[in-house]
Amino acid sequence: MSSLARLAEFIYIFNKYKDVAEKSIKEYLEYFATSKATSKGTQDVERLRQWYLSDNETRKRYMTWQQELDDMVYEERERANAEKRRAEKEKSRADEAEARADKYEKILKEHGLL
Repeated sequence: MSSLARLAEFIYIFNKYKDVAEKSIKEYLEYFATSKATSKGTQDVERLRQWYLSDNETRKRYMTWQQELDDMVYEERERANAEKRRAEKEKSRADEAEARADKYEKILKEHGLL
């Protein structure tokens, strides 16, 4: 799923806060949908968010951490793709060997040697 589609899904879910019966869940969904902190819990989240936004060192560490996560995801995908290519090559070699065996078996049968 693309990140844009995922964002759209989150926005849709968050905007359903009006339909949620559970008060604590409703408060958080409303906060994520509207950015309005209306409860003690969401006010705490907003206070932390503001602090993170204003603290340059924390923002720098977060950005570095995010880059590290992105790099790890990229490297793992590269490893997975390399493994997939290796497996496909092995399968191709096995298929070729099987085709040769079938060919030789057919020739031997034609000459009555099998």
